Amino acid sequence: MKIIIDTDIGGDIDDALTLAMAVRSPEVELVGVTTVGRLPEQRAAIARSILNVCGRKDVPVASGSNAPLTGAWREDDLPNQYGGEMEPLVAVSDVRAEDMLMELVQRYPGEVTIIAIGAMTNLALAIRKFPSFKSQIKSIVLMGGAYAYHYREWNIVADPEAAEVVFDSGIPLIASGFEVSLKCSIPAEEAARHAESNRTPSSLLIAKLIRRWQAVGIQRPIVLFDVIPLTTLIDPKLVKLEDRLVKVETAGKHTRGMTFTFETPLGERLPDKPNVKVCVDVDEKALMSLFMDRALR
Repeated sequence: MKIIIDTDIGGDIDDALTLAMAVRSPEVELVGVTTVGRLPEQRAAIARSILNVCGRKDVPVASGSNAPLTGAWREDDLPNQYGGEMEPLVAVSDVRAEDMLMELVQRYPGEVTIIAIGAMTNLALAIRKFPSFKSQIKSIVLMGGAYAYHYREWNIVADPEAAEVVFDSGIPLIASGFEVSLKCSIPAEEAARHAESNRTPSSLLIAKLIRRWQAVGIQRPIVLFDVIPLTTLIDPKLVKLEDRLVKVETAGKHTRGMTFTFETPLGERLPDKPNVKVCVDVDEKALMSLFMDRALR
C-alpha cells in the first residue's frame, strides 16, 4: 500500500516515531512526506534527516503551509527537535506540499493513502486547488478529534476550516481520536534508553530527538497518537472501527475545533450518511510490541 505522511513533525515526538516506524514497515510503501506548521522548512529537515539515516533518500519531502486557512498558529508552536546539524539536509523539494500531494496522487491514481498527523491545511489546499484530487486519492487515515467526549484536540483546533474541508470532502476517511490514543504510551526515558541501547545510526537519531523533546520541559510520557493511524494500515486487526457521521465545529465560544459525532439514542434518522470510520478501540499490547520492534530498534 502506497502512503504519504502529512505531518507537523518536530512538535510532539510521536510524529518522528511514526515516520521511523513507517519506513520499517513492509506492509506500506512510503512515497512522500509533507510538512505543516510554523517553520515547515525546519520540520521538513527533521523528516529528511530521519529518512536519510534510515536509507530512504529516495523519498521526496516538501514543506507546506506555515499558517492555517484562517488566523495564525501559536508563536510557541515550534519544531523543538530541530538542530543546527540538520541545516545541510534542507535539500527538500522546491514543490509546495499541496502540489506534491497532487503530483504523487496523479502518479499512482487510486493507490495512495495519506496519513494525516498534523493540521490538515495542506490537504484542504490540495482539495480546493485540484478538482480531481478527491477522485484520485484512495483514502485518508488521520489522527484528529475526540469521539467519546468533548475535547478540542490540537490537529483539528489548529485549523478547523481545513479539517472541515477534509471531513466534508467525500474522500474515504479513517479517524483515530484523542481518547483512544491515551491507551498507548511509554515513558520518555524508557523509549530513549531503548533506542540508545540498539546503537544503530537510526536508533541513535531517534534517541536524540526524544532527548530534545524532553529538554524543552515536557514531563509526560510519550503518547502514541500518530502511531495508531499507521497501525490501522499495517495490521487492521489491532483496531476496532465504527461508521460515524462526524462534523467539525468552526464556530462557537467553547466548541470551535471540536469534532461533533451524531448520536441516535432513540433511533432517529441521521441527517446524512456516515462519513468516517472512527477508531473506538485498539489492542494496546500488540500495538506497543509492534511499535517497540519497529520504531525504536
